[in-house]
Amino acid sequence: MDPSPSSIMSTVGPYTPDPQALSLPDGRILSYAVYGSPQSTTTLFYFHGFPASRHEASIFHPFALAHDIRLIAPDRPGMGSSTFQPSRRLLGWPADVLALADALDIPQFGVLGVSGGGPYVLACAHEFPPSRLKVAGVVAGLYPRALGLAGMLVEAKMLLWMAPWATRLVAAGLDRALGKVARDQAHPDAFEAALNKGFAGRPDVDKRVWDRDEGGFRTALVASTREAVRESAWGAAWEARLFGSAWGFKLEDVSPNPGKLVLWHGALDVNSPLRMAEQAAALLQGADLRMSPEDGHCSLVVGKADEVIKTLKGLMNE
Repeated sequence: MDPSPSSIMSTVGPYTPDPQALSLPDGRILSYAVYGSPQSTTTLFYFHGFPASRHEASIFHPFALAHDIRLIAPDRPGMGSSTFQPSRRLLGWPADVLALADALDIPQFGVLGVSGGGPYVLACAHEFPPSRLKVAGVVAGLYPRALGLAGMLVEAKMLLWMAPWATRLVAAGLDRALGKVARDQAHPDAFEAALNKGFAGRPDVDKRVWDRDEGGFRTALVASTREAVRESAWGAAWEARLFGSAWGFKLEDVSPNPGKLVLWHGALDVNSPLRMAEQAAALLQGADLRMSPEDGHCSLVVGKADEVIKTLKGLMNE
């Protein structure tokens, strides 16, 4: 019998593995951490949200451990300890993932992305053949701006509109709002207080997850975001530019293994409204959209973490 989510969370506390580093062919460093079962032959690459870093994967660690999944979480360029990559594109990410998979001798794998990690999952599904990429999962994902932003938080809309043409201004704003306070060693609690302000206007289900640190969400988000802007906000600003611009591929051209692209989304999500996910699912070939009526953006991640890991492992083993 599989362990219940509550029993998993009660026996495994926060986990923060040491970062590891891979030197990429162009000289950049790709930082990553391994969660779950490090010796497992079943591997999922975890793509964090925005702005975030490898620490976010700690939310899924206990479930990956319970289901014998090796969960590898790389920092994207300019966030965490990964080198900033000027003029990078969404479609450049699969090459970094492939380099990491080859370096670790992983012939087949799955990918899982949360929130801003979603576009990178779809980029990988567009680029990798089904023989290499066995399964793909997106949780509370962001989808192309062209699908419409109705129902999205005003500040998120503004970011997607501004970043493509005012990236430098967005970088300065993010650094002023998050970067400087993240680097303020004399007042470590100030950063968490700054993040707390961002939950104004969120659904009650998301506020509850944050306030109670359900599933270690608050702990993970604080550590993940702090690391994302530890050096500067340029990585996050450039990523916002990518999200708000044309992605470089059409959703209709994404061709994963049939039945092995799963999208989880909450009906109460105001970070990435359900309507975006519904339209994206209609365009993506064979996508399985699993809508949760009672969930928002954050509550979906915490509430569905066990289901996500269990589902993706089952699909990988079919």
